[in-house]
Amino acid sequence: MRYGYFDNERREYVINRVDVPVSWTNYIGIRDMCGVFNHTAGGYLFYKSPEYHRISRFRPNGVPLDRPGHYVYIRDDDGPGAPDYWTLSWQPVGKPLDKAAYTCRHGLSYSVYHADYRGIEGSQTLFIPPEDPVELWDVRLKNNSGKKRQLSVFAYLEFSFHHIEMDNKNFQMSLYSAGTSYTEGIIEFDPFYEEGGCQFFTAVNGRDKAPDGFDCLRDQFIGPYRSETNPLAVEQGRCTGSAELGGNHCGALHLRLSLEAGEERRVLFILGEGNREQGAAFREKYRDPRVVDDAFRALGDFWTKKLEKLQVSTPNEGMNTMLNTWTLYQSEINVMFSRFASFIEVGGRTGLGYRDTAQDAMCVPHSNPEKCKSRIIELLRGLTSRGYGLHLFQPEWFEEQKKPAFTSPTVVPTPDKSQIVHGLKDVCADDALWLVPALTEYIKETGDYGFVDEVYTYADGLEGGVSPGTVYEHLARILDFSAEQVGQNGICRGLRADWNDCLNLGGGESAMVSFLHHWALTHFVALARRLGRGADAEKYAALAEKVRAACEGVLWNGAWYTRGITASGRKIGTPENAEGKVFMESNTWAVLSGAASPERGLRAMDAVDQYLYTPFGLKLCAPAYTKPDDEIGFVTRVYPGVKENAAIFSHPNPWAWAAEAVLGRGDRAMKFYDALCPYFQNDKIETREAEPYSYCQFIMGPDHSAFGRARHPFMTGSAGWSYFAATRYILGIRPGYDALEIDPCIPPEWKGFTARRVWRGAVYEIEVTNPQGVSKGVREYRLNGTPQERAASGGALIPSQAAGSVNRVAVVMGRVG
Repeated sequence: MRYGYFDNERREYVINRVDVPVSWTNYIGIRDMCGVFNHTAGGYLFYKSPEYHRISRFRPNGVPLDRPGHYVYIRDDDGPGAPDYWTLSWQPVGKPLDKAAYTCRHGLSYSVYHADYRGIEGSQTLFIPPEDPVELWDVRLKNNSGKKRQLSVFAYLEFSFHHIEMDNKNFQMSLYSAGTSYTEGIIEFDPFYEEGGCQFFTAVNGRDKAPDGFDCLRDQFIGPYRSETNPLAVEQGRCTGSAELGGNHCGALHLRLSLEAGEERRVLFILGEGNREQGAAFREKYRDPRVVDDAFRALGDFWTKKLEKLQVSTPNEGMNTMLNTWTLYQSEINVMFSRFASFIEVGGRTGLGYRDTAQDAMCVPHSNPEKCKSRIIELLRGLTSRGYGLHLFQPEWFEEQKKPAFTSPTVVPTPDKSQIVHGLKDVCADDALWLVPALTEYIKETGDYGFVDEVYTYADGLEGGVSPGTVYEHLARILDFSAEQVGQNGICRGLRADWNDCLNLGGGESAMVSFLHHWALTHFVALARRLGRGADAEKYAALAEKVRAACEGVLWNGAWYTRGITASGRKIGTPENAEGKVFMESNTWAVLSGAASPERGLRAMDAVDQYLYTPFGLKLCAPAYTKPDDEIGFVTRVYPGVKENAAIFSHPNPWAWAAEAVLGRGDRAMKFYDALCPYFQNDKIETREAEPYSYCQFIMGPDHSAFGRARHPFMTGSAGWSYFAATRYILGIRPGYDALEIDPCIPPEWKGFTARRVWRGAVYEIEVTNPQGVSKGVREYRLNGTPQERAASGGALIPSQAAGSVNRVAVVMGRVG
């Protein structure tokens, strides 16, 4: 069953059946202000922090679904059957779908809601201009009824008390800590307990006319025993002019419009950060609709510039749609806003997760090098001098804090600096290792070699007297820490947990951490060699070989790679285990890290295919655990088929695509890619339920009654890794320190593909042909018509070309020798 379609030309997903099973969300904003909204305009807006500076209120996981939001009500004041009213976003009024037509178009950092009812066609576009901390509600109405119409337009949002805790408890304080006022067409919301915490809401109707009415008090606008579905002010056709100090506040503005037959009218509502004076300035700026249009175009240009860094055309239309637009978009959202602003993580905890942020930054340095570098710097400062990262931290902890003008009872909590650094018992052993490839991938993309010698503090340097170190020294400490944290079998200890937070192993040894250690070591060795630091290269190459030998000697169980060893010495993820027999992480990373021999790698990935494959993607492990075993970890207490216990956990699925590409099996890699790809589940929404344009955290596994149901969109590392694995391993386009390598691994039936890649300011127009129908192998290649000598790696190595140049690259795949 379908509820919408991909419009690739406009880079939108169009929901033309709006009664989708769950909220289908989108993000607006690209800098300090951000909004999360669903297909019916339910959602919330925040400024910098979703936990401590929430602008509009949101009640998650509630009934009715995902309210309140940023709504535009239209009231027919004098038509047949008047008065009648509806919302442009279908909900919250929710007219019957056989009486009214609605669509939602989710685009890149904007959403458009369209309604056609009673001869009135209307739309509401929500977006945030790239340069201003304001949300614009661009409303357009057209009278198609054939006669003059009198309409009322009501715009409504509910203000938040900024702090999530203030919104949800301690009402003896919060209900008396903010006030509203209305002057000269501008509502000002003032939480007096915060310095500079005001917001404003105002309107531009194109004729210099002030609003016909307003309400600043939620309960006056909505009315008693009512909801956003049937607000009293809309029903009666007038606001009450309410405002006071204390209570629950809203922004509600009323405009009366008279539309001749065929006439179209455009009005604008502006919700912004700042006081009334700032609101007046922004209202004046956006009074001219051409300025609004320019801001919308600037937003489009922002995303076009990013997307044009890599565009592909392959025989797989789903891959084209996802890679050219949606997967990069989702990856960028994660880099911009981290993981704690969604309808799932609603701002109750914020900060940076160490492993998540590092992987996010690793995957998209080509489209957002500045933000990726800033994230890497934040992680460098969140690294301890011992070499482990703080699992969850606020970057502000390591910055000089502005002293508040007054003492407030609701300050953002700042921990004592001596309590910031957690001890070994709370360390996730994989966290900091991800920073090594994140840094090296950034340098390969940008050529910013000087970054390695920049100096940054350590997390424990604030109070511990630890001297700052270079970026290069930070990375070395990470590798040394993992080398020290080795168990009795020679495998890295998992500590509190590795990437799989629910697989604790009682503090035992983790195959994934050892394989990841090997991968990080190989990245560091290549960097050291490029920098001419031969002694370090030799030292860490020897360590990498030691790690590889330990993995091969201890973790290979004769059929695939063991997942881990508990503190008591039990091996997990072996043929002898009745439950948790095969795990994805250990087998994919054995190959990806380069530690596994080709023969063992093939057998390991055959086991992944045999035991873990489903039509919706790869399960994390199998068979599911059904009996609690706390020495293995909390995963054994998770319901079978849910999340880490044999669900299709999306984040590690791309590791399997990449591993199969390393092994040269393009058909298998594409089989795995297509299974997880949301695009190919667009006609299975009765099962999937979630957005078909976003990877989700997990999909229920076959052990669960809801097999195939996807949950937790957008804020997941699945996006970055899906982009990274598909572009760098399947399509094989990956930057090196001095050359762009092209080494595809594709299905043998593909005749080829094309790509346009921007790297270090030069454009590479790539054409790959596959006349012999192979999966892997470059037979010959040309740069600007000149034949090039085959690289020792087996792929095509294109030397870095001058910035501003446009270069034609022709790659012919085939059997070599």
